[in-house]
Amino acid sequence: MKLNMVKWRLMLTTLPAPLFMLLLKLGLYYGLHFEGWVKFSEIGIVVTGGIFLLGFMLAGVMADYKESEKMPAELACALETIDDIVTLAYEVKLNFDVQDLRSRLTAVTESIIQYFERKHGEDVVFKKISSITEIAQVMETANVGGIISRMSVEQHNLRKLYTRVTVIKRTNFLSTGYALLQVLSFIIFGLLLISKFDNIVVSGIIVCFITQIFVYMIRLIMDIDQPFEYSSTGVPRASDVDLTPLMEFYNRSLSRQVIGERIA
Repeated sequence: MKLNMVKWRLMLTTLPAPLFMLLLKLGLYYGLHFEGWVKFSEIGIVVTGGIFLLGFMLAGVMADYKESEKMPAELACALETIDDIVTLAYEVKLNFDVQDLRSRLTAVTESIIQYFERKHGEDVVFKKISSITEIAQVMETANVGGIISRMSVEQHNLRKLYTRVTVIKRTNFLSTGYALLQVLSFIIFGLLLISKFDNIVVSGIIVCFITQIFVYMIRLIMDIDQPFEYSSTGVPRASDVDLTPLMEFYNRSLSRQVIGERIA
């Protein structure tokens, strides 16, 4: 039920816009006896232009969204690879505190999750990622060998992926395109109010339908353009990227620490 509500939330919260336009149209028709100045067929080219711009903007933000969908899984893979390196080094040398290193790595994962949950800024995460160097130093002291270079590579990948997340989170796709789309939408809404229709029923249906499409699509595009805007209340938006791979690795890393403590 909760997932269904998330799916319909954007649609339902958009309904006031077409209802408002319908009230304006009915008010002009019945209150001022205004039937319109232009035929609806004459504004078709403007509506078509608006739909074309909607498609262009949607295609642009979808490209970034597809990339964003991969980020949690790739972050989790980089973190788990570092965890595997620590485990391998421990099995080879057995002369450092593996649980301490795992807890440090778990802290890195936790900081990334908390960043998505808006509990702290990106500077905290970058410091935690830099702290992986300390893990490498412990292993270097244990004289593990060439494994350290692999950890540096994974640390670089992790930092690169997270930096890309912050760039996507901070920037919007073509702000000038949004401006044109919003202006064109208001023009279309104005033209709908001054358009003539064969009867008031058809008028109401068309005005509501076109208004719902444009307002909904503009909000959807803006929503997709921010795939990492997770709510601090824990309620996800329909377009938020799924953090399940990252959460699953976090849970696995906690369980590994518990198992290690029991074995010890």
